[in-house]
Amino acid sequence: MPAGNKYSLLLIPGGDAFDRLTAIIRRLSARHGGPDFPPHVTLLGGRGGSLEKLVAKAARVAATMHPLALQLVEIGFLDEYFRCLFAHVALTGPLRKAHDVALEAFDAQNEPAFMPHLSLLYGDYPQSLKEKIVAEIGPRLDFHFKVRVLHLWLAHGHPRHWRRVASFPLKGSAAGIGG
Repeated sequence: MPAGNKYSLLLIPGGDAFDRLTAIIRRLSARHGGPDFPPHVTLLGGRGGSLEKLVAKAARVAATMHPLALQLVEIGFLDEYFRCLFAHVALTGPLRKAHDVALEAFDAQNEPAFMPHLSLLYGDYPQSLKEKIVAEIGPRLDFHFKVRVLHLWLAHGHPRHWRRVASFPLKGSAAGIGG
């Protein structure tokens, strides 16, 4: 594995939710010159090390998880490339537990506070533009979807280089169903 590769555990919506969110992301990216990327909620990001060990840890996390119902709520933005414009995800008990299990499985110490979100636009844009976009799309996204699969992605550098390396159905999910 090349030095510096970072892997992330992603929760990706399936079916119609994937299509609808992809359309929003593509529209915003095309209009504002940002990169295209798949809709996702990062359960745990920035993990390095042996891919074999990372896959095993991700499988252990997925084995503890039941399908998650995720609710997108208010729109937010930060002065960060990868959290430029996003929809907050309601931090439910099951989502918090899944994050805690991932932290433990990956021996992730000193992580910043978990702020689950689904990014809508990546880039470095002025606050005035982000405020304008929020005014156009509204302050909330009130959208929900169920996640039935946990994905391990090589998610380092520009999104065009990202790729899925493994997927794990959650407990009680039929293989191949959902996102």
